[in-house]
Amino acid sequence: MAKRLSKKVAKLEQQADELRKRAEKRGHELQSRAAERIERLQPEPERRSRKGLVAFLLAAAAAVGFVAKRKRDQELDESLWEDPKSL
Repeated sequence: MAKRLSKKVAKLEQQADELRKRAEKRGHELQSRAAERIERLQPEPERRSRKGLVAFLLAAAAAVGFVAKRKRDQELDESLWEDPKSL
């Protein structure tokens, strides 16, 4: 009786191993399918142009130039008021 039970247990263990192998194989297939679908759903990375950066740098340079010109004009006006010379 014990021998019959051990044969049945061995047979069931073998079937369980086969089912485990099938399940692992199927799991890997499903993972690869899911990865492919996720790749297709993700948008392609946008190519970034540098137009915005160039525009920002030009605007910053213009602002610095404007401030420097105003500062120079103010200093010239102050120097004229402090030491006026006849024209």
